[in-house]
Amino acid sequence: MARALLAWRGRKRLAAVLIAAAALAIAPLAATAANGATAHPAHHSRFHPFTVVSPDFRDGQFLPVSAEGGKGTGCTGQNLAPAFRWFNVPTGTKSFAFTVFDVDAPVAGGFHHWIVYNIPRRVTSLAGHHHNPFSEGTNDYPTIGYGGPCPPADGQIHHYIFTVYALSAAHINGVHLTYPQLIQAIAPDVLGATSMVGKFRLPLMRR
Repeated sequence: MARALLAWRGRKRLAAVLIAAAALAIAPLAATAANGATAHPAHHSRFHPFTVVSPDFRDGQFLPVSAEGGKGTGCTGQNLAPAFRWFNVPTGTKSFAFTVFDVDAPVAGGFHHWIVYNIPRRVTSLAGHHHNPFSEGTNDYPTIGYGGPCPPADGQIHHYIFTVYALSAAHINGVHLTYPQLIQAIAPDVLGATSMVGKFRLPLMRR
């Protein structure tokens, strides 16, 4: 019963997070419409939505073992961030931001593992694996850059939300921003957002 209740709570929190991300993406468009201007979504966006994918794992499936947190996280993994690419970018996009957080972490708002911003419009991918030339924020460990999953070794599956934000601003000011600082900075400029979910658990088990 306890495990079932935890799973239900996890799904409820995950749904709430995705709804919040959608609301953040829609807010600027709603404000534009309220001011009497016309929003211009990506061409045929109804059929070709803004989408993020990874060559290292499939949406809703387990992250690679190499993603586990290493030194500074409390775990002993390789701490290699997965790679990502995205497409069908909203019209008017000038830069991107990217975040990762654990929705099942027992802290308010989840646990934030990676914050990247000032990704130029011409770039539609993150190489991962320590190859990131863009601005990186302060994660919740707290360290700068990617800090991989390191959930309690109780066998519970944790869900990690990877989100790309398309922004109408070409540059976000600030060095090593935390997640709340980044969200506050980009909120007026979000044209769209897309997410995928990866799973991880410890101890590592046969999947």
